[in-house]
Parts: sequence; structure tokens; C-alpha cells
Amino acid sequence: NMLLETNVIIILILVILFASTVKTTVGFGFALVSTPLLLPILDLTIIVPIIMPLVLINDYIIAIENKQHLKPDKILPIAGSAILGIPLGIIILSNLDMYVLKIIISIIILIAALFLFTGKTITIKRERLTSMFAGFFSGILVSTSGLSGPPITIFLINQKWEKLDFRNNLALYFSIIDTVTVISLFISGFITRDTLVANLFLIPSVLIGYFIGKNILPIINQQLFRQIIIVIIMTGASLTLLTTLRG
Repeated sequence: NMLLETNVIIILILVILFASTVKTTVGFGFALVSTPLLLPILDLTIIVPIIMPLVLINDYIIAIENKQHLKPDKILPIAGSAILGIPLGIIILSNLDMYVLKIIISIIILIAALFLFTGKTITIKRERLTSMFAGFFSGILVSTSGLSGPPITIFLINQKWEKLDFRNNLALYFSIIDTVTVISLFISGFITRDTLVANLFLIPSVLIGYFIGKNILPIINQQLFRQIIIVIIMTGASLTLLTTLRG
């Protein structure tokens, strides 16, 4: 079995350790970092079912450990909108050309991130409505390209959320979205006995990555934090664009 070959397991352990560190530090980017790194050795239909339960563990740990800092009143409407967007994403996925879709999505995300990188922000008058739109767009993206993070992260960065609030509340948001995703993957048969066995090997990587990320976070100042996030978004979008164009 390909999944249980020693070299594949070692690569998985290292990639998941790195992805968990990134996600614990900035609040997102687990799939954004790990998917491009794993694509050369594994199929997307195996990568997603392995990654998603691990992301969920990471989400839950951050959200539970920082429950006093969560803002459910702001996050729940966004998450609700995202869940509504997921089925629409599936409909789009079955009817639209995936190739074109991925290129368009990547370019939109790159432009938005570049805009923020220059230090500009857009003053948003109706925060709740805009946040729900960002959530809905995020839900469409999660089921079409796995790039669910950027719409929400771009929105929160634009609103100048403080780094700990940003990370902890993203964890709450993703706890909700990723639970729905994992249940869907389980029902549709993508999560198998093999992927769950692989998960058992990889849980230590998630926990060690969490510990490292938690210790990196206090060292990073707000300005650097903001730049790191934008660079991660741009890298993820660029990699998606390149792999799509090459593929």
C-alpha cells in the first residue's frame, strides 16, 4: 500500500509538522501549505481526506485553549454563510471547467493579497454584511478548490484584527467549516480505513507543530504577522495557479 511506505510516511510526518506550525502561528494555511508539497507523491483524492481530520484537531485545540478570546457573535454569521456556500461550490464544481475556475480564483486572491501587502485597506461600512459575503465566498471555494482561507483572512486583515484575536477566531470559524467538510468526506467515502491509519501516525506531528507555533506567535509583532499572512496567501494562490497551468 502506497500510503504505508516508509518514505511516504516520513514525508507526510514532516509536511504535517510544518503545516501545523504555520496554522498554529497564523490561524490558517494548513492545506495551503501541505497540499502543494504532497501533490508530487499523492493524489488529491487521498491528500484531502488525510489532511482534513488533522486540520480539525488543530482547530479544536486552538479554539478550546483560547475559548475566552472567541467572538462567536462575529464568527457564527460568517460560518453560517460559508456552510450555505458549500453546496453551491459543489454544483459549480460539477458544471464548470475546473481549470478555468482555479485560474480565476487564484488571480482574484493574488490581486486582493497584493493590495493588502502595499498596506492599503478598504474602509467597510457594513462589516457584518461584508463578513457574511466573505464567508459565502469561502464556502464556495472550500468545495471547489480547497482555498477556503483567503476570503476570510483577507477580510479580517483588512479590518485590522489583532494577531491573537485573528488566530483564535479563525480557529473557531474553521472548527465549524472543517467539521462539515470532514463529515461530508466521511459520508462520501473519501475518508477510508487507510487514511485514518495514516492520521494516527500523523497526530504527533500536529501536536508538536501546535507546540512550536504557540511559542513562535508571541515573538512576532503585529506588522510582521500581517506580512507573513499575506505572503502565505500569495504563495498558496501562486502555487495553485502554477500547478493548474502546468497540469
